[in-house]
Amino acid sequence: MPQAAALVVVAIAAAATVYSQNEQNRAQKNAARAQKESSDISQAQQKNQEMEARRQQIRQQRIRRAQIEQSAANTGVSASSGELGSLSALGTNVASNLANMSSQASAAQGIGAANQRSADFMGQAQQWGMYGQIASSVGSLAGSSASLFNKTPVAQPAPISQSVGTPTGHN
Repeated sequence: MPQAAALVVVAIAAAATVYSQNEQNRAQKNAARAQKESSDISQAQQKNQEMEARRQQIRQQRIRRAQIEQSAANTGVSASSGELGSLSALGTNVASNLANMSSQASAAQGIGAANQRSADFMGQAQQWGMYGQIASSVGSLAGSSASLFNKTPVAQPAPISQSVGTPTGHN
């Protein structure tokens, strides 16, 4: 009868372990989905901010261009090298600023993607760790239940005071 009880306990423990692992697995998948959603929202927000900054740069360029053209017309130097040089430098500066913003956005997106992959791999590592714990627990329970069924006595090690040799290991 004690053997049957031990088997029932082992079966219940194994079932509880598997159920617990499945629930943890489900929770990890939900967490990964939520993290991905958060990352997507963050990327969308960054893209909106980048577009607003681009519009602002272009708006400022138009204002500055009109000011340069008006100033050149007022002073009678329209189409002069000074006006053309100023307009060219303005265009170059704006293009440089836009390229820099694009580069920063790409870097932020790459960092976000790398962080997401890292979190995914951490979840997988935890999952495999749980599989190992389950296997270890089942092995321990199986070993415990096997020793309950085994009627032969297990030899006990001799107490330290009765061991052979000296404390240094030399006879």
